[in-house]
Amino acid sequence: MKNVRRHFNESCYCFITVSTQNRRPVLTRPEVIQALRAAVKRTMSTHPFKIQAWVVLPDHMHFIIRVDDNQFDERVKRIKSFTTRALPDFSAKSQRNASKYKRVQGTLWHNRFYDHMIRSEKELYMYSLYCCFNPVKHGYVKNAIDWRYSTLRNGIASGRYPDSWQFINETWTVDCFASYDE
Repeated sequence: MKNVRRHFNESCYCFITVSTQNRRPVLTRPEVIQALRAAVKRTMSTHPFKIQAWVVLPDHMHFIIRVDDNQFDERVKRIKSFTTRALPDFSAKSQRNASKYKRVQGTLWHNRFYDHMIRSEKELYMYSLYCCFNPVKHGYVKNAIDWRYSTLRNGIASGRYPDSWQFINETWTVDCFASYDE
């Protein structure tokens, strides 16, 4: 990602979206979830970060993390790399395309990602809510609490998210956004 400029502030939150290559719906497969969790733990052991919100959908994931340095992109790179290496079907060695093999790019992830620096408490609230609402938005569940691959349940239990978020659905979210818009 040589031509991408990223602006970072130290000790701030960043909203990140990572997609699968060609939007293939593979992220919620049990072996991919297991590899992704291991990759996050491994990355956290060498490049610590705090997770504010995380949701994994079949073809993409959103997360909000906070780091004390300016290396969000290094963490994303490591998570993607460790996940791919743990999954032989997606590794670069399984490639038939010689140019991708030379660049050591597997077939699991799109080669770029989207990031947004969160600049206020309101943005943190809204992006956290967006992460939790995303499975409802895409029609995977009627109520966000029913989605297994999200930090919603843990966030409510730990007090990180308001108790009212256990009721996130289409109607609740419309009412919530309307009342929060100041």
